[in-house]
Amino acid sequence: APKFREMEPHGVENYCCGGGSGFAVMTPYNFLDWRIHISGRKKFKQILDAFKDEPSGPEVPKYVCAPCSNCKGQIRDILDYYGAKEKSGIYYGGLVELVVNAMADLKEPFIDFSMM
Repeated sequence: APKFREMEPHGVENYCCGGGSGFAVMTPYNFLDWRIHISGRKKFKQILDAFKDEPSGPEVPKYVCAPCSNCKGQIRDILDYYGAKEKSGIYYGGLVELVVNAMADLKEPFIDFSMM
């Protein structure tokens, strides 16, 4: 399986995570319900489809790189709601975490899946 993969569709055709323009940090009323059940459901399916060539269980960790803090917040809520870490081994983080983890002089990985 590839180490890096794009979600389909991607680029300008990609689906918004549902947290766009700060919507991910709005908690009053039913914003969380809307984010999870409407936009989040589509993004979660897209995430699952990106890993369809991997074993579906938690034995193989899978990492979703979110491009911004709003996306990270929304993807965190989606993965928590659907139990993706426990059921599928799907974790999330940002580009900064990936860059730090790839630094050659780092003795241990910055992202330790067992600590998440």
